[in-house]
Amino acid sequence: MSISLSDLLFAIINFLILLVILKKFLYKPLLNMINQREQQVKSDLENAEKARVEAQKLQEEYTKQMEQAKQEAQQIIEKATKIGEESREALLNQAREEAARMTEKAQEMIRLEKEEALGQLRNEVASLVVLAAGKVIDKNIDQASHEKLIREFIEEVGDAS
Repeated sequence: MSISLSDLLFAIINFLILLVILKKFLYKPLLNMINQREQQVKSDLENAEKARVEAQKLQEEYTKQMEQAKQEAQQIIEKATKIGEESREALLNQAREEAARMTEKAQEMIRLEKEEALGQLRNEVASLVVLAAGKVIDKNIDQASHEKLIREFIEEVGDAS
């Protein structure tokens, strides 16, 4: 089997023509498609990175806002608690003052009623003394009369009280 030079040359020329045709119709479109796909992948990666960065910023902002909201809620709770305590103290002080006024008023009323009762008692005792003195003067006093007069006086005083 011998290979002739003309067959070899013809095969090389055919091969080169095939390479030119493949390069023009297959390699360039395939290379363009690969380049386009590469550009698309790069673009998608860049967009994904941008989206990740944006999501991270949003997450940080959300976290910051939540922290602020917690702090504001805590301040509101503390303020409401303080106002409640102040109101409770004010009501307790007002109730204590009212109780003190009522106690003073009751003590004053007791004192006045006591003075009035003592005044009435003095008047009754004075009336009884005058009555007893009048009876003593009207009667001749002997020992039996004296004892009888004392018993009557004691009975009248016992009935008066």
